Amino acid sequence: MNQSYNYLVAEDESLIRRNLIKKIASLDLPLHLAGEASNGMDAILLADKFCPELVITDIRMPQCDGLEVAAYLQRNHPDVKIIIISGFDDFSYAQSAIRYGVKDYLLKPIKLETLSESLHKLLITVQKESEDLEAYSTDSSSLDQESICKLMEKYLQENYCNDISFQVLSERFGFTPEYLTKNFKKYTGETPSKYLTRLRMNEAKHLLLGNPELEIQKIGELVGYKDAFYFSRAFKSYTGMRPSEFRSNFKVKGNPTSIDT
Repeated sequence: MNQSYNYLVAEDESLIRRNLIKKIASLDLPLHLAGEASNGMDAILLADKFCPELVITDIRMPQCDGLEVAAYLQRNHPDVKIIIISGFDDFSYAQSAIRYGVKDYLLKPIKLETLSESLHKLLITVQKESEDLEAYSTDSSSLDQESICKLMEKYLQENYCNDISFQVLSERFGFTPEYLTKNFKKYTGETPSKYLTRLRMNEAKHLLLGNPELEIQKIGELVGYKDAFYFSRAFKSYTGMRPSEFRSNFKVKGNPTSIDT
């Protein structure tokens, strides 16, 4: 890992915050401390300023808590990876954290071994995402509009199961999101977001019917939806049925040729 990645730490107790930063430094990972915050609002301001790859936040803080920080980052910085730290082993907290795209949930006091394992896994994910995007980086001036569209199609086909930021993708291509959306629709007849949804939903249908033992929540994760509730809602909006209804109905009627739309 030659590239260095920026991270923020948000923790209202200064001793715990400084100790966590020291532990991270001792691991000798390609992580650079971009800032530290003692409350959720400052964490949000720092995230807007530095656009880090990683935010480590306590779940209970003044002004706004860690879940509110996670919700803000999911809406405004979807590529940021989030680790929640907490002194409470509460399943409801963990559920909410997953809903906001949190990558890990660590309990205090944080052991160095646990922290190391979590950060190594996260860095592997970040590096892979960077390499995936790098593979699609190109001199856009050498491509015509149709080639750009095909390159985007290929990227979406190979990465639909991951979190996808069209803003980051547009920066790699060197065009605005609006231009890419207009160009993509010109050649495919649909927007990139609709195309992505179609890819995910068609794969979800195949998984629902072909893997009856697979939990619906897991199927959602496999096609890019980390939140089971959001996946169920999106699936029903697309097909008119909840995933469980779709699986039940087609299991009885058995018409595999009708599952793609």
